[in-house]
Amino acid sequence: MCLPVNHSGHVTGREVQNTVAMGRLRCVIAVIFSVFSIVQCLQRDPTPYRDSDCPEGAPVGLGVNNGRRIPDGAFTASSSHVNREPAKGRLDEQSGAWTAKVQDSSQWLAVDLGREYVITKLQTQGRQGSGEYVSEYMFAFSNDAITWRYYTNEFGIREIFVGNKNSQDTETRVLKYPVMGRYVRFHPQRWVEIISLRVEIYGCPYNPEVARFSGEGYIYYDLSTLNPPPSTTEDLIKLRFKASNQNGVLLYADGNQGDFVALQLHRGNLLFSIDLGSTQLRRGLTQQTGGSLLDDSQWHDVIIRRNHTKVTLVVDRLETHFETNGLFYRLNLDKKIYLGGLLTFNMNGISVKYNFDGCMDNVVFNGVRMIRDTKNGYQGFSMVGVMPDPWNCKMTAPMPATFYSLDSYIKTSSDAGGGVFRVRFEFRTHDEDGILLYHEFQEGGNIRAFLDKDGYVNYQLTDQSGQKIEDKVRNTAVEYTSSFSDGLWHAFSVVANQEMLNVTVDMNSKVSSRTLQLKKGADYYIGGYTVGISFRGCIRNIERDYKPLDLKGTDFTSKDIQVGTCGLLDRCTPNPCENGGICDQDWNTFTCDCGTSGYEGAVCHRSSYYLSCDMHKMYTSDENEEKTFIDPDGSGPLKPFQALCSGKVELSKEVVTKIGHNSEDLITVNGYQAPNFYVRQIEYDADLPELTAIIERAATCTQGLSYKCRNSRLLKNPADEAPGFSHWGWWVGRTFQPMYYWGGAAPGSGKCECGLTEVGCAGNMPLCNCDSKLNETDEGQIQHKDYLPILELHFGDTGTAVDDKIGYHKVDKLECRGDNLLDNVITFRKPDASIKLSTFEAEPSGDIWFQFKTTAFDGIMVHQSGKPDFVKIAIANGNTVQFSYDVGNGAQVIEYRSTNALNDDQWHTVHVEKNRKEAWLRVDNFPAQTSQEGIGEKTRTLDLQGYLFIGASVEDRNGYVGCMRGLRINGVLQDLRGLVHREEVTYGVSEGCVGKCANQMCFNGGTCIEGYSGYTCDCAYTPFRGWNCGREVGVNLLKEYMIQYEFSAEQGLSATDFMHVRVGFTTKKKQGILLQLQDATNTEYISLEINNAGGVKFALDVGSERFEVNTPNHGIDYTNGQQHEVRMWRTGENGKVVHIQVDNYPEESMSYGTKFSDNILDDPRYLFVGNNSTQSTARGFEGCIFRMEIDNVYPLKRAFQDPKPTFVKLYPEGKLREDMCGYEETTVLPDPIESRPINQGDLVDITYPTPPDPVIEKKIIGGVIGAICFIIVLVIIGLIFYCRDKGDYETKEAKGA
Repeated sequence: MCLPVNHSGHVTGREVQNTVAMGRLRCVIAVIFSVFSIVQCLQRDPTPYRDSDCPEGAPVGLGVNNGRRIPDGAFTASSSHVNREPAKGRLDEQSGAWTAKVQDSSQWLAVDLGREYVITKLQTQGRQGSGEYVSEYMFAFSNDAITWRYYTNEFGIREIFVGNKNSQDTETRVLKYPVMGRYVRFHPQRWVEIISLRVEIYGCPYNPEVARFSGEGYIYYDLSTLNPPPSTTEDLIKLRFKASNQNGVLLYADGNQGDFVALQLHRGNLLFSIDLGSTQLRRGLTQQTGGSLLDDSQWHDVIIRRNHTKVTLVVDRLETHFETNGLFYRLNLDKKIYLGGLLTFNMNGISVKYNFDGCMDNVVFNGVRMIRDTKNGYQGFSMVGVMPDPWNCKMTAPMPATFYSLDSYIKTSSDAGGGVFRVRFEFRTHDEDGILLYHEFQEGGNIRAFLDKDGYVNYQLTDQSGQKIEDKVRNTAVEYTSSFSDGLWHAFSVVANQEMLNVTVDMNSKVSSRTLQLKKGADYYIGGYTVGISFRGCIRNIERDYKPLDLKGTDFTSKDIQVGTCGLLDRCTPNPCENGGICDQDWNTFTCDCGTSGYEGAVCHRSSYYLSCDMHKMYTSDENEEKTFIDPDGSGPLKPFQALCSGKVELSKEVVTKIGHNSEDLITVNGYQAPNFYVRQIEYDADLPELTAIIERAATCTQGLSYKCRNSRLLKNPADEAPGFSHWGWWVGRTFQPMYYWGGAAPGSGKCECGLTEVGCAGNMPLCNCDSKLNETDEGQIQHKDYLPILELHFGDTGTAVDDKIGYHKVDKLECRGDNLLDNVITFRKPDASIKLSTFEAEPSGDIWFQFKTTAFDGIMVHQSGKPDFVKIAIANGNTVQFSYDVGNGAQVIEYRSTNALNDDQWHTVHVEKNRKEAWLRVDNFPAQTSQEGIGEKTRTLDLQGYLFIGASVEDRNGYVGCMRGLRINGVLQDLRGLVHREEVTYGVSEGCVGKCANQMCFNGGTCIEGYSGYTCDCAYTPFRGWNCGREVGVNLLKEYMIQYEFSAEQGLSATDFMHVRVGFTTKKKQGILLQLQDATNTEYISLEINNAGGVKFALDVGSERFEVNTPNHGIDYTNGQQHEVRMWRTGENGKVVHIQVDNYPEESMSYGTKFSDNILDDPRYLFVGNNSTQSTARGFEGCIFRMEIDNVYPLKRAFQDPKPTFVKLYPEGKLREDMCGYEETTVLPDPIESRPINQGDLVDITYPTPPDPVIEKKIIGGVIGAICFIIVLVIIGLIFYCRDKGDYETKEAKGA
């Protein structure tokens, strides 16, 4: 919580003001840190670190390509083809290249450089002119050609370098952090045709400055004599060390002001501590762990860089970024810098109780070379304690063996038959099972020791009589864990004789005293057995019966072990589990326990909760108030918090978000007389950055504020009673400014709600009711969200505990309505339109969230490529979302195929995540789809380059057409709408979700089918046709012409149809059938005709009695040769009321009445248009009929469709043609032509403004200054010539001579 701690005691006003100020500053720092975290999350710094031992420009080729500098014998390989031996692996070798005989990823090419170098750069080629080359490789280095270490990246993962693209060109790869080594290896991982390689290495000669520490001595540099003492805002500490002990002080420096910096080995990890200064309320101590398993007797590189409060800790290229605590940024050191130990461990920041035992090399502290200057005897440098032979690193590293499979073991022998059995060795592992020791006694029985599922050492002994001893050893001496599967070295020993059994692990012993019958056997199995699960980890210093086992020798047999190095990896350092997830690991992989962190997934990257109450209610049917958690930015730096959500937009009920706090009940204020003497800090269920995000996204926010008083004033000026204060009470919001107005009033008014009304306040007070000194209440809503939430309340004028002055305050929950979370909407109108964003950073994990709405079947929505990595999100077949990617081991695709269409023009949610363990895809709230990634030494992460394309592929092809909103990358909202609004992107994109159908492109009731890049009009349920349903469909008829429909039971009109008829006509002839419906026997009919008076009549005869309705006589003859439209419709029960209307003239309606028992035409069979018989022309229609619609049947459209249905007949055949009856087709103007711009401009960071490049600015300023100087020089030269030619000049002649 960033808010100040609630104050309840009696303190002075000055202390209260200090508390408030510190709290405000702490909140500001929290907001700034959140912004910093977002920027850091989005950007990975690829800039190489330049070591002072090999500065830029100094590295040179080390001569791998030169046989005179590095001989052929310095090259070795795992295997080689004939005539393609390792020495052919020199860069630019013309006679070939090294080619591996075996084609697999375990091959390598090694070079002995002859001495140690600072290695900074690698170069590779394939075999010239062959098409054979290595496209990916790993790089390893060593100081002794026995223990090899792979080059790892800043995440602790083995770096896979991009190799060659062809066989002849040279590819150069710069190491971000240089490494020191004499021996190097190239390990091909991918290749074309066969493995062929030529190499060169760049670097500088390495000159060691070594000191050997025995654990009983140290070096120090006295800073107290320096004037002025060091006070730095930037620091650089660099050193190398190797150690075999888990704990020890490496470096310590402090000052008289309490500042210090400490570097310690703690349980095999590097612990860095720093304090730039502490206050009473804010401690400055900052501790950070980096690296692990550092007690392996191998050299480790440490770099610490500080710039003000930002610190980068680098251990063996593994980066950790953090900020220091406290309010200060200067490091003031004026005592001593200690190296290798301390006189006493009772020092700030020291947590270990041992001095360092091991070697250090090239220790540099802000330019001070500690070892070199001590060795040279410079003033201020001293050596204390026992340090025999201090300038030589004579450490004999124990030879470890790596047991890397479940079948691994070492089998060794000893003299059989003795009565004492003894075995001792050291082990380290992360596995919680596996056999440590197995031995069969000579005359029966055995002893077995193994790790169980809790990491305890279990042992079982059975002697020859069958007596059993069984127990387990726990790690009771260590406070951190009781397990021995913690990755640290543990000493195991077992002694068994005829009187007792003693099993000891470190300092933890179990002794069983009893008579045992045993004789030791000959064979000892270490780390496994021929049956059962073997130990996986490392073992060293093996002794049996007091005899050390030489792992370099031949006195043993083994299976699946590697001698010379400990291959145990710490997959939990740095912690791959984000957001506080707990990492657990074994030999193969790690797992993350996200617990109650509020996050989920393989690495706890994505939030378990919705982004807002609006999103929560979108996926729930409950409109009532619910208590839930929301996460304002998903996987971003803001944390989830609890809120109350109510409402549902789909039910037209506004969604309300309520956030609680610790001051919702009435709280008494008594005994605080001076203004500002009482301060209440409001502690919310969310921190200020989270509250700010919710408030700024909301349309409105309010918060109720109440003060109930008795003889206690509120906003009145204290005047002489409290000089220096203008009010008795006020509140503070997130602007950290005192607010001198109360609920219900306006900012700046200096009043309560009553002060703004005509009635006024109690006691005729101008400001507040409470100013009247009566029992009153001032309350209301604070409605200006820019000042919310309320963070502090300040009161005075509540007297003493024994008088009648008292107050009560209450603050309601913060309530916000509306959420612009999904207002960032754009439309992609063109399939080749795209928006370019910054590179998608997914190392080691990243996610993308957005919503889409489309009618398209296919389209790429997100795409970015690398070499060869890529990531792509697309819709396919209208019902599938595909997430495809490649991390260098081939394209992978996971997809979700919906049973319903996803191109249904409704909003759908897509969320994808890629991390080192899995790829994950979820569409809406449907089950997630995952693809597991292989976890091992060759873990691959996404390495993308260039732009992230939104809306199309990186080639601007196969793009998505539709709407997209709320795009978030790693939790950060991308302002796509802003880019379009500012016209930074214009081609094929629009603000908002506006389709073509929004402009009513279809006429005459046609249905517009959205396409976003275009549209189509469905005219099926209209009597029109055409692109926009604007084309009339009609027919010109003579009296003997007609159209006949024949209906079957499967299609046509039913007995209850003919409820709505629409027909257009133009004629000059009175009388004629417009349309008529008959049964099969021609005994019943329904007819719409032109009558003899030039009107329109509706007639019906269905077997009971004839019924007829005519249009009223308005003095209008409809047979005037103009276009008219007649509508007939029936209402009432069974359609007994008939309405008939022509154009917009008054309608005529008539009911069948009670005498008509039947008004339904049973079994309709024929529909006639224009006439009902070709034999009689008396009732035939002459003119043009159009726009014919009978319920949902459109006879004229069917009559002229191609091909014509068989149930439609035209008489006479070949004479009737489709006609528009004098109308012109209605059309719309085409869209203006959009041309794709050649260049859409440079990459723009839409999350934060891009800072100006200082180098470019310097060049511009230099250029301007240079130009000005050049102009000045020209002017001076011109003046000189002018004066020489035109001015006075001296001679020895007289004037006028």
